[in-house]
Amino acid sequence: MRNSFSILIILLGILTMTLGLPNYISAQGIDLESEHPQAAAAEGQTVTSAGLGIGIVPDYEGSSDYTVVPLPYLSMRFANNMSVLWVANKASANLVPSRNWMAGPIVEYIRSRADVHNDKVDDLKNVDAALMMGGFVGYRIDRFTVSLEAMADIASGNDGAIVRLKGLYHLPINEEWSALFIAYTTWADSDYMDTYFGIDGADHRRSGLSKHDADAGFKDVGFVVPVTYSPFEHWSFMGALGYKRLVGDAEDSPVVKKGSANQFVAGAFVIYKF
Repeated sequence: MRNSFSILIILLGILTMTLGLPNYISAQGIDLESEHPQAAAAEGQTVTSAGLGIGIVPDYEGSSDYTVVPLPYLSMRFANNMSVLWVANKASANLVPSRNWMAGPIVEYIRSRADVHNDKVDDLKNVDAALMMGGFVGYRIDRFTVSLEAMADIASGNDGAIVRLKGLYHLPINEEWSALFIAYTTWADSDYMDTYFGIDGADHRRSGLSKHDADAGFKDVGFVVPVTYSPFEHWSFMGALGYKRLVGDAEDSPVVKKGSANQFVAGAFVIYKF
C-alpha cells in the first residue's frame, strides 16, 4: 500500500510539472520513445518506471534552429505483457497480452508553429497545435520488433494523417548497459504536407517565399539510438540521439530550404524504477 501511494505521488508530480509541456515540446517526427531495459516485466510482476529529462529539438519541422525542452518519461509494463509508454510528446498503450503481438491506441502532440526563429517562416500564417490520435500494431520476435502506426489529427491543427513504419532492435551490452536501434519512415497525406510544407498565394505575399504545392507522400526517413546505463537497482540514466532526413515534397519546400532537411534530436533522462 505504501509503495502504491509513493508511485501515485510521484506520477502526480510528473504530470503536474509537465502540464505546460505542450507549449514547449516540438514534435518533429523523430522517435524518442524507447523500451527501458529495466522496465521489462518479470513473470508475475508489474514494473513501473518514471523520470524526467531534457531535450534539444528543431524549432519546427525543417528548421536549422534548435531549442531546449523538458521531457517526461513514464513506462508501465504488466506481467501479462501489456504496457503503457509515454515519452516526450508521444504516448501509447499495448492492450494485447502476448509475448509477440502488440496493438493499441497511440497519441502524438504537435505544437503550434508560431514565433519561430526564422523570420521568413515566421511571416507565414500560424499553424495551430495538432493532436494526432490513432492506433498501432506490431510484432516482436527475439530482439527485433516491427510496427506500423496510423494517426489522424483531431484538433484541426493540420487536419491530416500520417502512417509510420518502424523497426527496432534491442541490444543488451552487459548487466548495466543496453541500447536500442530504431529506424523509421513516415508517409503523410496532402493535408498534413500542405499545412507544414505548402506555400499558398497569401503566404507567398506575406513572406516572399516561393509558392509550393506539397502533395501526399513519404516525408522523412530516420533513426534514433537510445542508450541506457543502469548502475543501481532503481536508478538509471538514458541518453538518445536521433536523425531524420526530410524527403520528397517536404525537402523541396521553401520552408525547409530556409532551414535544413537534416533534422537532429538529443535527449537525456533520469529514470526511477519502482
